[in-house]
Amino acid sequence: MKITVEFLSLPNVVKMVGGKIIAFNMAGTTVEDLIRELGAKYGKGVRQFLFDETGQLDMSFAVAINKEELIHRDQLNRTLQDGDRVSIMMLVAGG
Repeated sequence: MKITVEFLSLPNVVKMVGGKIIAFNMAGTTVEDLIRELGAKYGKGVRQFLFDETGQLDMSFAVAINKEELIHRDQLNRTLQDGDRVSIMMLVAGG
């Protein structure tokens, strides 16, 4: 399945994967599968950046599907469709 992946406000990851927006062919079907496959393909640096010490998506990230649906860490079992656009972004807080 071909997915477009966009990395927002993640310059370190952009350097590691070679672009802010990439086309990615994945074998799995869920958001979790996509994130794990990205880590497997692009290596230790990407895995260390995106995952926490338990191997889960770090709490400081959120995922949007087709710029409409926001997926949080506890919803990574959401099924993707061929052609979806997945944006991975850092959650920002401040005051």
